[in-house]
Amino acid sequence: MKKLALILVSALMLFSIVACTNGNGNVDDNNGRVEDNNGNVGDLDGDLNDDNRNLPDNNNNGNNDGIIPDGNNENMPDVDDITGNNDNQKLTGTAQGYGGEVRVNVEVNGDDIVSVEAIGDEESEGVGSKAIEELPGKIEEADSTDVEAVSGATVTSNAIKEAVDKALKGKQ
Repeated sequence: MKKLALILVSALMLFSIVACTNGNGNVDDNNGRVEDNNGNVGDLDGDLNDDNRNLPDNNNNGNNDGIIPDGNNENMPDVDDITGNNDNQKLTGTAQGYGGEVRVNVEVNGDDIVSVEAIGDEESEGVGSKAIEELPGKIEEADSTDVEAVSGATVTSNAIKEAVDKALKGKQ
């Protein structure tokens, strides 16, 4: 009786293992995606797209799997380059500060302000320069120029905000 039970349990385990493979002996751990006999992974999520179509074939095995044998990511394309989702736009603007012209470089993605860089070499050291250093981060965080001026550097702060607003008017 024990032998029969052992044979039955073994058969069930074997059946379970076979049921979990994808036909070529590999366990289907691809989250619903299937693997052909060459190891190529396809997509069965119903969108008729092969999600691996844009990945580089860095190990020259014909799979376009993006695997880098040496672990070096230097030659990997940026994710935005692969997906085509890099909608960032770089803009510039200028305004008159306390000591001279203040220039800003603004990077946006849609309505999001991704980064702001302010340049005002003629602004007073320790006062206007403080606004040049601090205000861009506040604008990025608020995603708007509707932020408080840096105390003691109102003219430079207003120039930075005006330059950013001018830059944003050039957004496409």
